[in-house]
Amino acid sequence: MRLAISILIAKFAGFLSKNILRKSGETIPGKVLLKLDSSAITKLSANRKIILVTGTNGKTSTTKVLTQIVTKLGKTVSNGTGSNLNWGVATTLMKKSDYAVLEVDELHLNNVAKAANPIAILMLNLSRDQLHRMHEVKRVADRWHELAKSLPGTTFIGDIDDPFVSYALSGATQSIKVSFGGKKHQDGAVCPACGKYLTWSKQNYKCTCGLSNKNPDQEFESASAALRNANLANVAGDFLGAKPIAINESELERSVLRNFGGVEAKIRLTKNPASWKEALSSITKSQVMLVLNARQVDGIDTSWLWDVSFVELAGKKVVVTGDRALDLAYRLHVQGINSIIEKDFSKAIDSFERGAEVDVLAAYTAFFSLVKA
Repeated sequence: MRLAISILIAKFAGFLSKNILRKSGETIPGKVLLKLDSSAITKLSANRKIILVTGTNGKTSTTKVLTQIVTKLGKTVSNGTGSNLNWGVATTLMKKSDYAVLEVDELHLNNVAKAANPIAILMLNLSRDQLHRMHEVKRVADRWHELAKSLPGTTFIGDIDDPFVSYALSGATQSIKVSFGGKKHQDGAVCPACGKYLTWSKQNYKCTCGLSNKNPDQEFESASAALRNANLANVAGDFLGAKPIAINESELERSVLRNFGGVEAKIRLTKNPASWKEALSSITKSQVMLVLNARQVDGIDTSWLWDVSFVELAGKKVVVTGDRALDLAYRLHVQGINSIIEKDFSKAIDSFERGAEVDVLAAYTAFFSLVKA
């Protein structure tokens, strides 16, 4: 009775948020629900199969792919818009279903998983992200490792070419370890399990303590980050009994096309060193705009810029804007890449001729501002 009344109040709060405050209404219901009933996630998870998806990059797109796969097994709900904290999960679980595929923030994974008791957790990757919130990668890996040890009934699925994911899975009673033939990791100098230096041979690593990406349960050919995540989604789906689906890599990119005064812009989300590396490698145009803010959800510390190589921009027309355009322009200058600084996006887009096609790489707040424009 308490849960039912709490859900009614939470739904009404969401209705008011949408219709009076003109908000999305995705987080308020969950916040209200958990305030009224702190055990709501546990209660709402009962009698259905819960699958969690987490990682530094690719959570939202992978969750969407996995949802497509799982939907074939029964009614499925998902927080596909990326509301991935406890209250976003609670809001999603208010809808009835047989399955729930839930994107979960890396630092909130332990709380959500212990409450929801998932049948499976898909771990994509771990790399340096917002230092003011995440701190170093090892901190998150330790939390994941302890979680894996604490949930013997959950199957953990992950890409063990990432040594931090491999370390997390090493604590699991049940796991499916996946490899794509190796991949260099920018933060993978030291073994997260024992603290000794990892021995790297091309794309593969091993440690004297036994941590390695050798002997996976399943192995695929080398692929882009997007396709790796799509394959991992199919592995998770297969574990649940669903047939794999074909994936169009372009559909996995967080990108949109927009026309601004005759300038055709392909806007792609870039959040951290790993996602910038992927985005830079995908640039096909000779004209590029980079938009960098440093607001709370972007990460207020921009020192990560020095972990990114911008060599792909050499010889292109590069325009930078955003709150921290000067930081970015200086980083490019040190690498020998000329750029033009503009005060705001309007002036930046006006610096390109009508009819131009421009690749736009935008940090989190800038991306969603432009997508809504």
